[in-house]
Amino acid sequence: MQNTEISMPVTKVTSVVTLATAAQTDVADKLAQAATINSSFETWFWVNSIPWGNIASIVAVLYTGLLICEWFWKKLWRPAFERWGWIKPRKTRVVLFEDYQKMTETQRAEL
Repeated sequence: MQNTEISMPVTKVTSVVTLATAAQTDVADKLAQAATINSSFETWFWVNSIPWGNIASIVAVLYTGLLICEWFWKKLWRPAFERWGWIKPRKTRVVLFEDYQKMTETQRAEL
């Protein structure tokens, strides 16, 4: 994987859209109400008094912010910092065929 490659971009975008949609449609509140149908009044009161929709919205915002920061870091900030000499560039690892053959050979004990 290269320095600037974002791993699993489709999965990340899909999860952000799903999380934001769920937060917008109050799915978390509906799930909390469905989970407490057959519970005692105390359990029902405490679970349903928590603003699950707001919590889901906050989590969606934080997750989206983290993904945006990852993109900025890998595409903009890290290459710029490496170019300016503020951080050391990552070393590219080149494995020669001879080195690869040496790595795959196993050491065997004499019989």
